[in-house]
Amino acid sequence: MSEQHPGQDVQQPMDRPFDGVKVLELAEGISGPYASRWLAALGADVVKVERTTGDPSRAFGPWPDDLPSDETSGLFLYLNGDKRSVTLNLETSDGREILRELAQSAEIVIESFDPGYLASHHLGYSELSAGNDALVMISITPFGQTGPNANLPATELTLYAASGQMWLTGHPERHPLKNGGSQPSYQAGLNAFAAITGAYYGAVMHGQGSYIDLSVQETYAGMAEAFHTRASQLGIESQRSGNNLNALWGVYEVADGYGGICALPRNYPAFAQAVGLEELQDERFSDPGQRLLNNDELMAIMYGWFAGQTRQGLLELGIEHRVPFGFVATVEDLTNSEHLQGRDFFAALDHADAGSLTYPGRLWLSSGHDWKMGRAPRLGEHNMEVIHGELGYEREDLVRLRELDAI
Repeated sequence: MSEQHPGQDVQQPMDRPFDGVKVLELAEGISGPYASRWLAALGADVVKVERTTGDPSRAFGPWPDDLPSDETSGLFLYLNGDKRSVTLNLETSDGREILRELAQSAEIVIESFDPGYLASHHLGYSELSAGNDALVMISITPFGQTGPNANLPATELTLYAASGQMWLTGHPERHPLKNGGSQPSYQAGLNAFAAITGAYYGAVMHGQGSYIDLSVQETYAGMAEAFHTRASQLGIESQRSGNNLNALWGVYEVADGYGGICALPRNYPAFAQAVGLEELQDERFSDPGQRLLNNDELMAIMYGWFAGQTRQGLLELGIEHRVPFGFVATVEDLTNSEHLQGRDFFAALDHADAGSLTYPGRLWLSSGHDWKMGRAPRLGEHNMEVIHGELGYEREDLVRLRELDAI
């Protein structure tokens, strides 16, 4: 596939939900850029406003040939596909004025500055929405805009801990653990995407925009299943359970990796038939109450049985007997998955600086639209196009603004 420029489609598409919608992204890191990535993929014109040194995520790898470059960060390229990049120094009056002008034609603003930063520079919601009543603006911060912890610095590790999720992860006799990756930030990005979609729909319907205050901690704390209600209703503090909640709900080693099962009591007859061990028909295991009392014995049987299985064999058994078997997939497994490839989950793009890259390409399949999958922009690539071409600044103005470090 040839290199695709931001705003240029891979093919002539059907209408997309956000076609014609202008998004101003003032966010850095993961959550905000992840939210606007999907707005861009659904047709929005996302103008990413970066500091003059660039979004800090440009400094995170991986990089081709392990050679760091602002233009080839795998994280940045994934999060910022099909956007336009404009650089502004908001510590300068010129930079702030350009931002206000950009906001006048925007329907959505996404920002992730520390609480109070934009307002202290007269760039808060009231200022940016002046003359643009339908503007939707979202602030994404670790702990929200208000409260005693609003200005507390945070990382993925501390956010995972602060959400309560870390308390539930790991073995009961060991220290709490963090899940892999940057799950709080990505979940907050999806939450922001949903919040923006709802608020924008409301603005279209009623002509009035809104301001959204999104906390990453609250997003992830709200995903703790029934643990909060168990504590409030029963007074029971949930504990870590390791890899196995019970014998039929856990992870086991198999011949070529790791497999597992996540079965409800009603799945037991099908499970016993799939496994084919006569002892599983014994009342000690077939009766739900007895099964709990004899969980350790059943778990020992499970360890032995799983050790003789393969990952693919588990999938085939699960499909045949309708039992929720699975295996722990590696990145290579996902990349080579016939299932994902058959559903066109991955998108391949060529980038002039980074070469050929393959990304997860969409959130869902729809009969009503396809997805735009353009490349990520170079730093400040669209300064001339946006500031000169759309805002009407003269070329000489851009030279002056660069000399003043405003862009």
